[in-house]
Amino acid sequence: MVVQKKEKDTIFRVRFLEKPQGTPMEALVRQIEASNLPGLVCLSQFVFKDSTKKIILPEEEAAAKRFRHTESFHIPYHNILFVEEFVDEPVDVRELPFLRELHIEKGPTD
Repeated sequence: MVVQKKEKDTIFRVRFLEKPQGTPMEALVRQIEASNLPGLVCLSQFVFKDSTKKIILPEEEAAAKRFRHTESFHIPYHNILFVEEFVDEPVDVRELPFLRELHIEKGPTD
């Protein structure tokens, strides 16, 4: 069974436990499928966010380092914590609620 959307912008955020440390890892992929290896799930077509963006999340940076040269990744299905499906939309930094334009009033000059 292959989980893959026809829309090019659909991305899956997969959070899973990496053994033996048991630390949660997160990867962004375009394709999830049952592996040829029994009991495993195959993640492929890894997506890495633009490194020139102004806001860098630690999880994305760690995943980029870990999976930079990975073609596909087979993990036990019981290590998966959740799979989130979303459409990748460009973020306009000017529209973020915590950023707003600063208006400076100029006083009279002597």
